[in-house]
Amino acid sequence: MPRFSAMAEYVVQDPICAKLALLLVDDSPANLIAYRAVLEPLGHELVEASSGLEAVRLLAGRQFALLLIDVRMPDIDGFGTVELLRRQLKRATPVVFVTGAGDDQAMRRAYEFGAVDYLVKPVDPNILRGKVRNLLALYEQGIELERRAALLLQQQQQLAEANAIARRQDTNMGVLAHDLRSPLHAIVTGTHLLRRVPALPDQAQRIADRIDRSAQRMGMMIRDILDFARGRLAGGIPLSRQAVDLATLCREIIDEVQAAYPAARIEIHLEGELGGSWDRARVEQALSNLVVNAIQHGTGDVVLTLSGRARDHVVVTVRNDGPAIPAEQLPNLFDAFHRGDRSPAGLGLGLFIVREIVRAHEGMIDVASSSSEGTTFRMRLPREPPSLSTSGASLS
Repeated sequence: MPRFSAMAEYVVQDPICAKLALLLVDDSPANLIAYRAVLEPLGHELVEASSGLEAVRLLAGRQFALLLIDVRMPDIDGFGTVELLRRQLKRATPVVFVTGAGDDQAMRRAYEFGAVDYLVKPVDPNILRGKVRNLLALYEQGIELERRAALLLQQQQQLAEANAIARRQDTNMGVLAHDLRSPLHAIVTGTHLLRRVPALPDQAQRIADRIDRSAQRMGMMIRDILDFARGRLAGGIPLSRQAVDLATLCREIIDEVQAAYPAARIEIHLEGELGGSWDRARVEQALSNLVVNAIQHGTGDVVLTLSGRARDHVVVTVRNDGPAIPAEQLPNLFDAFHRGDRSPAGLGLGLFIVREIVRAHEGMIDVASSSSEGTTFRMRLPREPPSLSTSGASLS
């Protein structure tokens, strides 16, 4: 009678997933037949080895999803076989020892060798089949986790490489923009000197004016590129806060924009207290970008509203009555180099810079657009850094 109790019985086949290979190691042919009868219904490939050395040879050429191995074998026992296979077995491969005479010392040794289970003959067929089914499911989960971990590591490496490339590109862009300021300054200076020439012909005066306007536009592009590079490389746009009255600042902005766009109609509404601690130059840049953007993308009618009714923040809205922005463009409207179908010549950095300025002030900005209401940009600026407000409140 074989050392392994007979297990042959009819079982409905229920493969758990993709076909896997199991290695059955036992020096008794009868036991191997019994193993096959119990495990074949699981629907996986069963490979037999009649000795530990044969198991070593088989594992040299392929991987198995589970190793079911007898402890007592004549040439080399189960423990010695697993010791030889340590480097060949995948980390997730479960090992199940089977023995005909179990004792505590052998069991402790089995678990020291990394076994997931230690079974003593005779083994109930249903228990063996259930254990193998569960171990194979865990094996596949482990392999899937390893695959995902490797994929995640690969993605992280690709992301790190992409970030390094982007940083180099941003650095090069910033250096280029910085270097462009010197020749631009020479152009502006030359234009101003040209205008001072006595009795300058009208045609030359018009050419000088055109050069000056182009130089100013180029100067704004260079400023935007530098802000973009600074924001990407330094983690945001730096601020120099001071006491600012937004009412006075907005009137100055409207005067400048109105001079550049004399046909535009800009309406301003002021409500409540409009003072706070902001970077004056940056807020002026953001508001100017929003107003000019509203003029360029609308019919020329712009409504600028400043509300200081709240104690801790001011809300600025800029609305035009132009065509609605397509809904699919709204989520990306503040992205760098984003330009809509109706955008005039430019780099597509204006709204990106606005968002970065608002973020630097720890504020928020959003946009809504419809055919009936036009397009409205809403900017919320804390009167002072929220971190300082919280700190002050906790100390009082």
